[in-house]
Amino acid sequence: MESKYNYFKRDISWLSFNYRVLLEALDERLPLYERINFISIYSSNLEEFYKIRVADHKAVASGATESDEETVQSARELVEEINKEVTRQLDDRVRIYEQKILPALRKNHIIFYQDNHVEPFHQQFIKDFFREEIFPYLQPVPVSKDKIVSFLRDNRLYLAIRVYPKKEENKGEETKENIEKIAGECINERNVTDFRQPLYFVMKQPYAKVPRFIELPSREKNHYLMFTEDIIKANLNLIFPGYDVDSSYCIKISRDADILIDDSASSADLVAQLKKKVKKRKIGDVCRFVYDRAMPSEFLDFLVDAFRIQRDELVPGDKHLNLEDLRHLPNPNKSLHSLEKPKPMKLTVLDEKESIFNYVAKKDLLLYYPYHSFEHFIHFLYEAVHNPETREIMVTQYRVAENSAVINTLIAAAQNGKKVTVFVELKARFDEENNLATAEMMQAAGIKIIYSIPGLKVHAKVALIRRRGLNGEKIPSYAYISTGNFNEKTATLYADCGL
Repeated sequence: MESKYNYFKRDISWLSFNYRVLLEALDERLPLYERINFISIYSSNLEEFYKIRVADHKAVASGATESDEETVQSARELVEEINKEVTRQLDDRVRIYEQKILPALRKNHIIFYQDNHVEPFHQQFIKDFFREEIFPYLQPVPVSKDKIVSFLRDNRLYLAIRVYPKKEENKGEETKENIEKIAGECINERNVTDFRQPLYFVMKQPYAKVPRFIELPSREKNHYLMFTEDIIKANLNLIFPGYDVDSSYCIKISRDADILIDDSASSADLVAQLKKKVKKRKIGDVCRFVYDRAMPSEFLDFLVDAFRIQRDELVPGDKHLNLEDLRHLPNPNKSLHSLEKPKPMKLTVLDEKESIFNYVAKKDLLLYYPYHSFEHFIHFLYEAVHNPETREIMVTQYRVAENSAVINTLIAAAQNGKKVTVFVELKARFDEENNLATAEMMQAAGIKIIYSIPGLKVHAKVALIRRRGLNGEKIPSYAYISTGNFNEKTATLYADCGL
């Protein structure tokens, strides 16, 4: 029967959800840095959305892949609709950031410079900081339409720069009237250097070596922050001696990060496929080219031609891109408090001296994260490791923390003579590499690993402690079933239940 209801398209609906995340930055009841963090979350969500969802639609639109759900034409129309909606949302992000967040920071005595124009008392510091801390890591690369000489890495910030050769001092004088006569209507009254041949460069921002945000010396009761790229822009003349620097703008590329694998493959083939394809993720097809919307059209046209960018991949952005980095924005004003989150509560009935097995033998126990402590589950595993009646521990793994206490406890169990079996879901997006590495580490410790099931993606978070009496008699086993991951870090952030 045909439905009488009209539904939003899945991806347009998701964009509406993410827009509501952005609007949280307007809530003045929240601490200022929590509002800033919502801009970061919005930006991070959008990046992943383009790498996965938009990349899929673009693959269909280009004819590279086939889909039962959409045609080439409908995929093209959807990508266009997505870009249009994202552009509208980014207009609001600029407005919220510039008209709400920056004034609120200033009100709290945090001056966050947004360009390379700074107070005179900071100019020498910026020049010295650039020479000592940034300049050694910069490498401008020339850009040409004839051939691609620079590969733009995924989600890395680049500075696109246009320069002109300096005029020779002894060159014969040419009047503006003569230039106008030669150039006709092309004369730019603002800048006669346009008639020299422009040169273009791109330069990767060195954020692996230098923080994205730099704290400048305070003055009186004010604190000052600055983007690293703005410090670079303020000193471009030192990078290009012999040239007049015309302009510079931030750009970035998002690449297809979805991994298409043969889901019917055996475990061994699946591991081999993933190892091979994860390495190619960073060189996937372009799904978004983001640029500073202030960039002149002829500058943008040059980059589009030079990097072979398709017009439907263009997404205008802010002056400063990758605003997901705002979660690392320093807070130099110690009186500006962040949100005090309640500490996870430990249940008195599960005191570390008490046996969780003894308690659960009497009645089930429901834990609610992040309000209850995840340490109770770690204690549950730890008790299983040292309980002589434990014969086997079975766990599923989807996403785990780095240096995971759960994984370390399972390794300890295997080394303690327990039989340990772990099902590892290799298809956990963006955690494939971590899951592979963790699985290999567990295998080396003697843990039996079962990899993904063909045709299924296992999201279940379950653990089973199988027990047997010392004389071989059967005794009750214990299970843990959860809506969250076996991850002690995210258990302090997300609302999940563990039974």
